[in-house]
Amino acid sequence: MTTAASVPAQATTGPAVFYGSPGARKLGTVAEGTVLAPGDRSGEFVQVRLHGYVAVSLLGGARDSFPVSVSTTDVRVRAAPSTTAPVVATVDQGMGLRLVKRTGSWAEVERSGWVRRSALPAELADTRASPPAKSTRRDAAAKPAAGAGAAPASRKPAPGTPPTAAGADTTPPAASGGDPQATAGALTPVKSAGLSAAPGLPPVATVERGTVLTPLARDRGWVRVRIEGWMREADVGAADSATARLSAADLRANPDAYVGRTVRWSVVSLAFQTADPLRKDMRPDEPYLLARGPGSESALLYLTLPPDLVVRAKALSPMQQILITARVRTGKSDPAGVPILDVLTLTTN
Repeated sequence: MTTAASVPAQATTGPAVFYGSPGARKLGTVAEGTVLAPGDRSGEFVQVRLHGYVAVSLLGGARDSFPVSVSTTDVRVRAAPSTTAPVVATVDQGMGLRLVKRTGSWAEVERSGWVRRSALPAELADTRASPPAKSTRRDAAAKPAAGAGAAPASRKPAPGTPPTAAGADTTPPAASGGDPQATAGALTPVKSAGLSAAPGLPPVATVERGTVLTPLARDRGWVRVRIEGWMREADVGAADSATARLSAADLRANPDAYVGRTVRWSVVSLAFQTADPLRKDMRPDEPYLLARGPGSESALLYLTLPPDLVVRAKALSPMQQILITARVRTGKSDPAGVPILDVLTLTTN
């Protein structure tokens, strides 16, 4: 076992298994984003301290050297004594805990344990970095700890540049509004690489070198990553195939069955209008588009508009083809029987 250098507390990159000792029986799962301070290390594991609140009714008697233990399965440890507080971990029945204090029906508890070093960004960066050269105590005090966001001396970042994981390519991705920024622990492909839905499955996409990836979990040589980017709205459709096939005729035939469902339709815009008192399923003066469709259907549609789409809708030409994502308000409005859909997105073809 080795003692860790001083590394600041940091949020986990994904759900992390919590062990009583390195590689021993699982005691629970630390939630993604839970802030932990790494301590001693043992191989691929790092010691951490779990702290939070558990309802007193879910605690039992002493267990091993611990004064209390968890009395049921899947008990949630929360960041504060409230059922609305964020969950920091879910722990298993029988897990021993140290009792800090009781606050009404809640118990403040803590427990030392171990997680894999890959669960913490700075620890991950440290495992990928070269071993540091020996230095005097004065030198060590002057240098930031490995994995704490410091760059090697030969690759000092420019002022204001966010830190990247050790070994990560620092070439920024192609500029575009809203590009994600690299943070400590971030990854990037060393070459164009396939992205799979699960370990061992064929790739569903290709990720280019320089793309910023956030690691979430690891499994048998695979790493689960999060990637942010943009696609043309016209190039995507509803993931629910049943929703994608939904027609205006379906809505009229079963006006209540599809309320709340989301559709992706190509329709023809006929005119911009505002609701009069006769439109009982609309608010007074609610803006909407009178449209026809979807596709080859000639059904009339009322497409209600959020405030941020009103200007765009007013600028549409009569008989202009548009692509909408919308949520069904009713399949048969009163009194005309025309379906009403609340528009979420609107693009021109």
